[in-house]
Amino acid sequence: MKTYIWSLPTRLFHWLLVAGMVAAYLLGEEEELLSVHSAVGYAVGILIVFRIIWGFAGPKYSRFRDFPVGISSLKSFISDMKGSKNQSPGHNPAASLIMLGIIFFTLLIVVSGTLLLASEGQGFFSSFSIGMSPDSLKEVHEIAVYIVIGLVIVHLLGNLVDFIFHKETGTLQSIFTGYKNIEGESVKLTSFQKILAAIGIILALAVIPYTLLNQKIDPKNEGTEQQGKESESDEDDD
Repeated sequence: MKTYIWSLPTRLFHWLLVAGMVAAYLLGEEEELLSVHSAVGYAVGILIVFRIIWGFAGPKYSRFRDFPVGISSLKSFISDMKGSKNQSPGHNPAASLIMLGIIFFTLLIVVSGTLLLASEGQGFFSSFSIGMSPDSLKEVHEIAVYIVIGLVIVHLLGNLVDFIFHKETGTLQSIFTGYKNIEGESVKLTSFQKILAAIGIILALAVIPYTLLNQKIDPKNEGTEQQGKESESDEDDD
């Protein structure tokens, strides 16, 4: 029996987030691409905000209340992985915890990155400050990135385990097709959910060109400021 588990907006979120995180990570290695890195980061942030809203207003299986994150559910899942497919048509207990972790730490990456730019007087939020030094914000940003990478690795290993135990369920294919070979209630989007999804996805995509056209970032800004301070110091010594 085929059951429609993952609606199109949920699948689009998943793959756009994957593309955004990979792109942001690669772009972050080059200072001259900081503007593009920032633009993609804003898009990822909008995707995460959309997913949080979707977790309350979206369809069954995508809602947080459908995430079996209780200790008893997790123990039951670990003790009987072979029989878990009928217990959790959507996210299983382990996948639920991983998903929540990815949402939280990805949001932390975006916020810390935005504040890091602001602390250097750059970006859309350059006038905003929380009193943390650029070094502290950079450390938080990098630690959150490594945590998300770790969570993604665990997520991939979980998919491998699920493929071993429940190959016939088609979990891997479901993130492309939306369907699992499992008994359950198929999801159906309401008009409100369709509009909400369209707004979220469009905003996430539109923020990239908007940022590139309207946000000016100088990747050498911090170094230039530092050199200026050193020059002033030298003049004072003279």
